[in-house]
Amino acid sequence: MNKQHILGFFDSLVRTPAFLFLCAMFLCGALAGGLTGLHASAGDSAVELTAMLSVLPEQTLKSVLCAVLWLVLPLICALLRMASLCLSAVVAARGFVLALTVAVGIGQGEDVLLLLCAAGLPAILSVSALLAACAMVWQSGETAGRYSLHACRLPYALCVGLAALSALLRVAMAALWNL
Repeated sequence: MNKQHILGFFDSLVRTPAFLFLCAMFLCGALAGGLTGLHASAGDSAVELTAMLSVLPEQTLKSVLCAVLWLVLPLICALLRMASLCLSAVVAARGFVLALTVAVGIGQGEDVLLLLCAAGLPAILSVSALLAACAMVWQSGETAGRYSLHACRLPYALCVGLAALSALLRVAMAALWNL
């Protein structure tokens, strides 16, 4: 029986220790964001952040730019001295913001189905794209001794496209929910 693998480049990428470590960092950030969001009160900055993020789907261009910005951050991290530490921080921050947004919405009594559709489904694309992009940057630094993404330009561009698609999906879900 043949195993089905993820297409091409990503098959070997998801089997690396760097990818597994980045997934663990994302989960740590998500746990911290979820706990912070559940304990947020009405005057908290977390509630204000979530209110700002909930308005974002109405502004499609800003939503797409924010989603793509998360994929530009690993490239900036590659320029820094401790790139692996910075990549871990980016992934943990993404987990924190995503979980904080959902947890504050649940804590304020918003519809859970709306939160799952508007935040959860698009996050499947954007988080997997971010994890893959960070792992690509990390792996390129380990193999070449310096950070060079010449070998993985197309997969990285695919990740950026998935992030933009996730933002458009979020906008579409919010628009459908408001009908």
